[in-house]
Amino acid sequence: MHEVSIAEEIKQIVINKLNENNGKMVKKVNLLIGEMTSIVPEALRFAFEIVAKDTPLENAVVNIKVSKTIAQCNECKKRFRIRELNLICPKCNSMNIEVIQGREMIIQTIEMET
Repeated sequence: MHEVSIAEEIKQIVINKLNENNGKMVKKVNLLIGEMTSIVPEALRFAFEIVAKDTPLENAVVNIKVSKTIAQCNECKKRFRIRELNLICPKCNSMNIEVIQGREMIIQTIEMET
């Protein structure tokens, strides 16, 4: 379950931001996770709850927004949603595409008490 190592990384980043801002505790963490990362939101929330225990993040709410996978054809420039790793442009059938959304793992906002 790679969610535990990801939760640990998130915890470290958030604690660093908390310290930079002289915060006391974290109330909420908003994440943007691309669906191509294969991260299971419920598993990540559970892992975060475990790694946050006995830290200033212990009772923080973790909101996760999953971004859809979007690609753009390098031939005809059409943007389209990728489903089930179908990496072919629906307009011109080219396989020369670029994934432009769906791989991100971003801490969007952190709500903390100072």
